[in-house]
Amino acid sequence: MSLSRLAIAMDIGGTNLRYAVVNESATILAKGVTETFEFEGKEAVIRRILDAARTALSWADTKPVAIGLALASPVDPVTGVMQMPPNILSLQGYSPIKDLQDNLDIPVVAANDATLAALGEYKYGIKKSVSNMVYLTISTGVGGGQIIDGKIYNGSRGFAAEWGHLTLDFEGHQCNCGSNGCFETYCSGPAIVRIAEEMLAETALKSSLNKHLGKLTPQKLASAARDGDQFSIEVWDKIGRYLGVALSVILNTLDPDVIVIGGGVSSALDLMMKTAESEVKTRALYPYTNNIPVTTAKLGDDSGLIGAAALAFDNIN
Repeated sequence: MSLSRLAIAMDIGGTNLRYAVVNESATILAKGVTETFEFEGKEAVIRRILDAARTALSWADTKPVAIGLALASPVDPVTGVMQMPPNILSLQGYSPIKDLQDNLDIPVVAANDATLAALGEYKYGIKKSVSNMVYLTISTGVGGGQIIDGKIYNGSRGFAAEWGHLTLDFEGHQCNCGSNGCFETYCSGPAIVRIAEEMLAETALKSSLNKHLGKLTPQKLASAARDGDQFSIEVWDKIGRYLGVALSVILNTLDPDVIVIGGGVSSALDLMMKTAESEVKTRALYPYTNNIPVTTAKLGDDSGLIGAAALAFDNIN
């Protein structure tokens, strides 16, 4: 028998649906993943969500207290309705809460996936060592979450902390959100590849990446930069400048104790921080003469699941 209460955590994204059984110590006891397959339509996605939840329930040796959902969308903080989900468009206006509660007879709570990653990192990554924290995830997209006075902040309508849609250039590259020049169009994984390929087509520098043109990834760029490839180093310097501008806006607006950066691209944070720090020291109002309050996430890909479980425990007496 489990020695603590259990929760089911589900991280529902546009590509993958991850699910797990988690205890109150944030230990993942079992987990699985399936593809979302949005192209099959809304009803197929809903069936996959229900099937994954049933599978997770079958792994638990005691009845979980609740299901926590991390949704790749702005989420209404009361109803769980997904609003403008950029990569799961078929679920626009849909809340999984009622279907899960009706079919599984268990309480369900939901929030934005990056907001819950922030909660997971706050409680179990930096272990509540500060009161005010910003979480920034840089991956296929750019998102985030916010902790104020030790509590997650959703805003009035569930749209708080959408850092990926800070405008860095109002005449810039078009974003999936419909705007132009968003932070996401400069620092997300696909944006980094786009910028690198544009630069590679124009540069006179010899690069080990010429043979990968059309097949570049952030991981290849990072590996080449660490091997001393000058072109790759220049790419990361450029991306770092965009990152530094966005960090300056966040610091000037919210003045958090720390900004925690996660997501797949965060593994290359060291390659970006030199130019990012230069931008922050130029643009931020507070004189960051020494260390800028930025650190990498501790929980990796599990931050959303752990945050979803934390939300479940926090909302059940």
